Amino acid sequence: MNPVPSVVHPAGQPDLVAQAAKVFGNTVRLSIINVLKHGPALRADLVAQTGLPAKTLGAQLAELEALGVVKAEAQHSRGRPMLYYANQSRLEELLSALSQYVLEGVSDIGARGESH
Repeated sequence: MNPVPSVVHPAGQPDLVAQAAKVFGNTVRLSIINVLKHGPALRADLVAQTGLPAKTLGAQLAELEALGVVKAEAQHSRGRPMLYYANQSRLEELLSALSQYVLEGVSDIGARGESH
């Protein structure tokens, strides 16, 4: 028996759409972005504001960084805590790609009276 792949990438689906789905299709990641849209935050602040366990938050921040929607900067203080902030232009790029993919041709279908 062949193992089931952990990520399925449908044929013809643009990579940007798959990346957008990883960002916007996850409620935990959305809660982190929601906090960061108000400005940069330290990890401790993100834990406090999202209510997420530190380990969960760390894993999700790493994924958001890998997807390019969150950036981190080391602070110049003792312990060098990381300051996280949202990458607005990357978020807009992914949201635009997702919107285009989902809505492309929708108005045409409605105009022809088609359903399902």
